[in-house]
Amino acid sequence: MRFRLYREHGALNSRPIFDAFEQGLKSLGHEISNDGGIPVIWSVLWHGRMRANQKIYENNIPIVIIEVGNLRRGITWRISLNHINHLGEFSNDVNLDHERPGKLGVKLSPEKENRNPEILIATQHQHSQQWAGQPTMPDWIDQTVGKIRQHSDRKIIVRSHPRSPILSKISGVEIEIPKKVQGTYDDFDINYNYHCVVNHNSGPAVQAAIAGIPVVCDSTSLAGEISGKFEEIETIKLPPRDDWFLKLCHTEWTIEEIAKGTPQSRLFAKIS
Repeated sequence: MRFRLYREHGALNSRPIFDAFEQGLKSLGHEISNDGGIPVIWSVLWHGRMRANQKIYENNIPIVIIEVGNLRRGITWRISLNHINHLGEFSNDVNLDHERPGKLGVKLSPEKENRNPEILIATQHQHSQQWAGQPTMPDWIDQTVGKIRQHSDRKIIVRSHPRSPILSKISGVEIEIPKKVQGTYDDFDINYNYHCVVNHNSGPAVQAAIAGIPVVCDSTSLAGEISGKFEEIETIKLPPRDDWFLKLCHTEWTIEEIAKGTPQSRLFAKIS
């Protein structure tokens, strides 16, 4: 197969990942082309350097997407077909290595019993394809607060996305502003120790569930299969997560694995 790598529209930290991806393709006998082929893009965030990827995405299926990981940010990277959430294909339901979490140095935290009493709503970037078809963020927050208030009177904290800030005041909630972690490329501090975390379909739901915090999220989220419901938010609990976590560990790959072509060989069996 032929592939076109859109390096020019990648984030500033994308170069070594694209290099590894190209190396992996060549090791599998695939061709790299600047004129046609299956596109490989960085992220589905249509903003900044990646804005031009939107037109490529809309005009090409199949399309390969490289994205920052949820497991070990800056060390593991999502590799998927057609989307980066549950709408995409990761080929993470076959040939599973039960030792993989340990090999990646990740593990599930037990469900936290003594959690802070507040509910956290974690917002996301409105220019991402993950947000396609959704209302404005303030409207979504209002709707989400309304759903929570039908079942709980707990204090609600809304965490703004680091690069898509909430600019208007929202009645009845407290706004949490992310702080960048010094010495990192794009890491921001976040505390998941809340009664539960509500998120549409981006990283916070996945990361909170790994950390032992119940979540309420959309079915398109990679945490969708372990999500609770608004109706049970006051007494929410996490379901068993071992199978979910094992599959999640097969959505992300180290740069060494990408250079060997491991995720590519798994995914490309799905391309007809």
